[in-house]
Amino acid sequence: MAKKKEQTALIYKGRPLVKRGNEVIYGDINDKYYIHIRILETEVEKDLELASEVVVSLMEGVKIIKKAEREGIYRALDIGAFWLEDAMENN
Repeated sequence: MAKKKEQTALIYKGRPLVKRGNEVIYGDINDKYYIHIRILETEVEKDLELASEVVVSLMEGVKIIKKAEREGIYRALDIGAFWLEDAMENN
């Protein structure tokens, strides 16, 4: 019997970070709150495709609690991580 391969996700500030197509989920969608990032535009720099324009949303299930546009994935993750921590602490 073959061993089942263990799946690993990227971890950012202690929470999972999963990308599928032009969407990124930060946090666990089974928790009350999570962050949804949608990549609107990308730029190519030295053969690397980088997100240049993104929309970040704090989600409660399918309901959007907060939403903002940011330049780049780092800025989106920065504000998203702050929103998520704040929402989870005040839950």
